[in-house]
Amino acid sequence: MITIIGLGAADQLPPIAAELRHLPWYARTQHHPALAGVVLAGTFDAVLDTPVVAQQIVTQLLALPSDVVYLVPGHPLLADASVRLLCAQAPLQFTLAASFFPNEIWNRAVGVMPTTAGVQYCDALDLLPQGDARDSWATFHSKFPYAHPVAPLPVHPGSAAWLTNVHSVHVLQQVVLQLQQAYVPSHPVAVVHGDGHVQHGTLIDATVLVREFPVTLYLAAAEPLANQRSADGIAYVITRLLGPGGCPWDHEQTPQSLRRTLLEETYEAIDALDRGDDASLLEELGDVLLNILMQAEMARQAGRFSMGDVYTQVTAKFIRRHPHVFGDVSAADSEAVLQNWYRIKQSEGGSDTPKSPLAGVPLALPALTATMALLNKSKRHGVTITDPGASPLTADQLGAQLFDLATHAMLHDIDAEAALREVNARYRRRVDALFARDQHLQGQTQELWHDADRDA
Repeated sequence: MITIIGLGAADQLPPIAAELRHLPWYARTQHHPALAGVVLAGTFDAVLDTPVVAQQIVTQLLALPSDVVYLVPGHPLLADASVRLLCAQAPLQFTLAASFFPNEIWNRAVGVMPTTAGVQYCDALDLLPQGDARDSWATFHSKFPYAHPVAPLPVHPGSAAWLTNVHSVHVLQQVVLQLQQAYVPSHPVAVVHGDGHVQHGTLIDATVLVREFPVTLYLAAAEPLANQRSADGIAYVITRLLGPGGCPWDHEQTPQSLRRTLLEETYEAIDALDRGDDASLLEELGDVLLNILMQAEMARQAGRFSMGDVYTQVTAKFIRRHPHVFGDVSAADSEAVLQNWYRIKQSEGGSDTPKSPLAGVPLALPALTATMALLNKSKRHGVTITDPGASPLTADQLGAQLFDLATHAMLHDIDAEAALREVNARYRRRVDALFARDQHLQGQTQELWHDADRDA
């Protein structure tokens, strides 16, 4: 049996410890004021910087041949990853002895009586990313080395958070790096040292505040308008703008009136992508997100759906359509991924009648973009698309020909966009008719394109 004692932050052992001196004592770390001069059978300090340390501790504890005492800083039920794993893996092989509740930590850090309401507790080990040598987007494209995020982040800025068991510079650096996913660099942090000394600073300078380890970090809850690196912050802003006492201009808008701005912001984001301008792209993506959130909040107030429904829909869809990542399906290459994607998408219609192969190409797309999408989807469903030109063209040559065609359309008073849009519509009708008849498009060739041009 493993008897667990929580040491709090006191400089003395709990009274029950004297009754257990006949057992071997193992400590998560020997660096605790209550353990000064105490003879220990072992500690786990040597492995505390590794992401899998909690599992290593549990494995070693369960392998010990006799009853032992396991001493942890703080309270064992407040943010100790090793105790949490022990409870999950061997619930009948440990017991909790009396433990100090770390009141003094609260008092030193925030000067108030402790409360557990809305407070988060996190072991620093939970903020160490797990390594994975497989390809990521960054390694596939030969970009920067992959930076492993901790996702989901175990704490969020909306509530006060205690981060316990920060044992080393390496752990502290990783904790600060991961917290910057959701906290602004200027977020206030209190660093509680083992001797009771508290230093106040910000997240970005936390690494220079620590004199010796281990330490506990306290992060106060962010005010709604200061919560600027998480979805909760912008959601609060949108609900205020569109809520009681919000912005009069925003109150006058409708989902349809925002259609133009959504389209414009999307094109501006694409323009920033084309120019390789990261500063502009960052801003334009934010503007696109703003439009999405406003649409969702208007829908929520109208009783249609909410942003939570949007999150649910897209999350469930991507899990469902990536069984090679989240399930047990194999996909050797991107072509296999796409085949799985289209097969799953086809089955999601909720009807025994298969969808049109061209379903999902928006009617509102610019005509040329729509043409490319229609041909690409046709190819995915077995249509052989051949080159109508005599010889391959470079991008410059193709662009020049398109420009010449647009010039011709202008000189002859032809709306080029409308002309191509009409051909796209006829092509859609032809493909849908063939698919409705045969339930497939295999065997169709370039003549399908000409049929589209002839059909009335």
